[in-house]
Amino acid sequence: MNAVLSRMPALDRAPSSAPRFSPFAPAVRTTLYDQIVHSIGADAADKLIADFGGRRLYIPITPAPGDLIARSIGLLAALAMARMFGSDRLLIPVTSDHARRRVRIIAMRADNVSISRIAQQLRCTERYVYKVLALNRAPGTPAEFPPTSAPLDERLKRGPINQRT
Repeated sequence: MNAVLSRMPALDRAPSSAPRFSPFAPAVRTTLYDQIVHSIGADAADKLIADFGGRRLYIPITPAPGDLIARSIGLLAALAMARMFGSDRLLIPVTSDHARRRVRIIAMRADNVSISRIAQQLRCTERYVYKVLALNRAPGTPAEFPPTSAPLDERLKRGPINQRT
């Protein structure tokens, strides 16, 4: 009986103050690369990216020694990834230098380089470029719309088109 009481928390102590959830607190965004590094380490993550970067990879729940992922990063690292990502299909990032790439995307877009050209030069997808630019925008700032084309401006000035009855 004493053993059970010794494991129970004392009722006279004040509860510890746990951090409270605030919907207004800035959310910490972790990339898939950061999650992979957290689960298997930087060296194994770099090996995984070198072998499967840019491809969708299935992470088995219980990897066997002959599985693709186990042959690439080893069975222990594959088991560690299975604990976190088991039965998921992950789009493995192409490179691990995301921070430098984000800065270059923002700088190139500030120089009016097209989205397609940025993606081509930095060897990433256009979707990723749009995502970085959207995350870079300050919250509450509306997206910039391109100015209307000249023919559309002229049509709007003339008013509705008269149609024959």
